[in-house]
Amino acid sequence: MPPSETAPESPDYRAGRSRHLKCSAFRLWPLLAIPLSMLATAAAAQEVIYETDRVRVEAGLDAASVVFFQRDSWFGEAQANIGVESGTWNEFAIEPQLYLTIKDVLGGELTAGISAVASQTFGESAEGFAAGIDDPGAATLEKLYVGWKANFGADDFVEIMGGDFDYQIGTGFLIKDGGRDGGNRGGFYLGARSASRGSALARLQKGNLLLEGFWLGNNPGRGGIKAHVRGINAEYTFSERASIGATYIEVAHFDDLVSWSVAEQLKTYDVRGAVSVTDRLTFSGEYARQTGAEHYEGDGWYAQATYKFADLPLEPTLSYRYAVVTGDDPSTSQNEAFVPLAYGFTDYAQWYQGELTGNWIFGNSNQKTHLVKGTASLSQAVSITSIWLDVALDDPRQLGVEDDDFGNEFNVILDWEASEQLFLSAAVAVLVPGAAAREFTGGNNTWAHLMLYASFSF
Repeated sequence: MPPSETAPESPDYRAGRSRHLKCSAFRLWPLLAIPLSMLATAAAAQEVIYETDRVRVEAGLDAASVVFFQRDSWFGEAQANIGVESGTWNEFAIEPQLYLTIKDVLGGELTAGISAVASQTFGESAEGFAAGIDDPGAATLEKLYVGWKANFGADDFVEIMGGDFDYQIGTGFLIKDGGRDGGNRGGFYLGARSASRGSALARLQKGNLLLEGFWLGNNPGRGGIKAHVRGINAEYTFSERASIGATYIEVAHFDDLVSWSVAEQLKTYDVRGAVSVTDRLTFSGEYARQTGAEHYEGDGWYAQATYKFADLPLEPTLSYRYAVVTGDDPSTSQNEAFVPLAYGFTDYAQWYQGELTGNWIFGNSNQKTHLVKGTASLSQAVSITSIWLDVALDDPRQLGVEDDDFGNEFNVILDWEASEQLFLSAAVAVLVPGAAAREFTGGNNTWAHLMLYASFSF
């Protein structure tokens, strides 16, 4: 895939890039949270604290805070839908990190990393999973991995890794984020936990071909169900303008016997591609089919076009995407709902489809969305993004409603990279309920919020 499609984000908090797989009232399968990233790496900014010809030790620290001011959360019926009134709240997260590199080990390079995350929520979040919990927050081990990589050509290498690390495939549509936040851990929106647990990864890059095999475990939090998936991923780059990818994922293990009986053997087959027709126009798309366990029959796909107006002031970029993730028809014995697995944040409205709809309500299942997004660079450090989302239900019967019109959401986001260490963001979001939202939640008011975000890293 072109860089925008496959290149992994570094595991930092900038602009919410570490946001975890949010559970929600609409998530039908909140059992897995398993990330697939190209490679577990050190954070984008870190300091070398010790270095010789063979050994390098680096330290890093990521910290982030966000505050929300909401009006008419859950369309004015927050108490009825999540058990608490939610208006204003604040989240904080911090992750200290330590990384080790040793050269000339068995003809390659040995790497290791360790980090921990502490997160806290002050006030009642619109997630609802922390309802009734006083001062939700926790400190947990995050990364703990060892890896080895050997180069045998200019761009060719073989690599293996084991432990707790980040891993992503493509745009993060299927799997990117393995940690659970929110609830008793706090920090739901920041999603500082992303590493999978008890995992293994093998990678081979040969020319334009990348092959990967993985065994990945989730980090479900207190009371959650531990699980593993296994699979293979292949990507081929034809040129700087075109590439394709294919992935097979299979749910391999559940600690919980009830979940094992219904979810184990779930299989996902995925193909994707992107092509830059010109320097300005890019098309991309992805299709995933889910079968298995004798009753799963779900589909998820998207098609997108992006155009850059390079001749205009601020060089704006305009994108349109249509995405479908199927819902379940309760009148059949099959489960047609798309299982969202463990998608993650790679760009605004990418898979958290809307700052309100995607973060607090839906979980990439039973949706049909039209997305129009425009971005512009006001300066080298400041950018603005405007988003419109038309959200419909794929199968209203799954929610026990008649209409499929869920609503329209509008976002305006201002990002400022104040320095190499400091990133600031502000977002205004408005969600106008459709007939389906009014019927399902009982609310009729327009949901709006102002979000202020800051992150610091070194």
